[in-house]
Amino acid sequence: MRISTAQIYLQGVESFGHQQSKLAILQRKISTGVRLNNPSDDPAASSQVLGLDQTMSRQKQYQENINSADTRLKFEEGAFNALEKISHRLRELAIQGNNGSMDHFSLSAIGVEVESILKEMVSIGNMRDANGDFLFGGYQNKNPPFTTTLTGSINHVVYNGDEGQSFIQISETRQIAVDNSGNEVFLKLASSTALNETSNSKTAVVAPATVSDTSLYVPGNYEIRFTVPGITAPIEYNVYDVANAVNIVTAAAYSDSSAIDFKGIRTSITGVPVTGNVFTVSQGKNKGMFESVQSLADTMNGGVSNVQRASNVAVFLGDLDIFLDHILNLHTSIGGRMNNLQSQKESNETYMLDTQTAISSLRDTDLANAISQLTLEQVTLDAAQAVFARITSSSLFNFLR
Repeated sequence: MRISTAQIYLQGVESFGHQQSKLAILQRKISTGVRLNNPSDDPAASSQVLGLDQTMSRQKQYQENINSADTRLKFEEGAFNALEKISHRLRELAIQGNNGSMDHFSLSAIGVEVESILKEMVSIGNMRDANGDFLFGGYQNKNPPFTTTLTGSINHVVYNGDEGQSFIQISETRQIAVDNSGNEVFLKLASSTALNETSNSKTAVVAPATVSDTSLYVPGNYEIRFTVPGITAPIEYNVYDVANAVNIVTAAAYSDSSAIDFKGIRTSITGVPVTGNVFTVSQGKNKGMFESVQSLADTMNGGVSNVQRASNVAVFLGDLDIFLDHILNLHTSIGGRMNNLQSQKESNETYMLDTQTAISSLRDTDLANAISQLTLEQVTLDAAQAVFARITSSSLFNFLR
């Protein structure tokens, strides 16, 4: 079979181009240190590297989540430290005020400080995190969770949040809580003087009922029933003891926003009740620490008897012990979660290192092997060029000559 000179040259050029392309690829792998510059270099390995890169991206996000969670928990830890400190001060003030020799001015000074501490507690309840979200609002963390208001003659703190708890993902299979709701922290104080009151009517609003005189308090279910005798006659109310089926207050004149006292309980109603309005006050399970602190301030400011003050202080100290134990437990929980974050962070770092090693084994160039291949391909190219030069130099004219 005859092969033309043109064909010989074309085949030679094509072969040299292919060989030089292989050399260029090897040189790029060596210079960049990357074996997989294109998916076509190794489709199977490229697919694995893509999956591992996505894993690394998720792990980096988990590490950022851990840092964010740690920062938020540190804010909450600071709040609990402050609550523990002021709880100890409240104990000192309560014991100091429970002294029969204290005069009115000294008791009032204690009451003023207790009221100041109450404002500080509300401020702690409205703390924000680094992102400006309220720590203790639950899912409703864009608005202040606690507001102080006056209903009738009763000062009280209203919770505007919910019981939601936020969680952050810190690994493929693990989440961790980064807050506690204000309801859990401040309002779930188990107390023997906790009360529940009914919802409001269309024309009148009832304030939260409190036990103002624990020495007279008798737990039970009570109804405040309103009657309007006539157009010009004053509105009257009866306080009915449901368990004993008897009125304990009969035909008392109603005054808008004035205090209503019975059995050591105090509440207040604002508005214009109508005949048939019934407001129920019954024994409850939990009350808020704000209410307990407000009761202590009222006791110190109210000019009450030594017996009433001693009884109220005793109940307050019991409430304070329960609250402080609760805060300490939450504080311990925060510390445990922060330790868990650190442990998970270290675990994630180890996993990321292993993943990066796997990526490197698939994607990076084996320099020893690549250099050997480069040398082999260069030798092959040099040999091919030498043979090509020898062939193309042979012709009939040379033979005749």
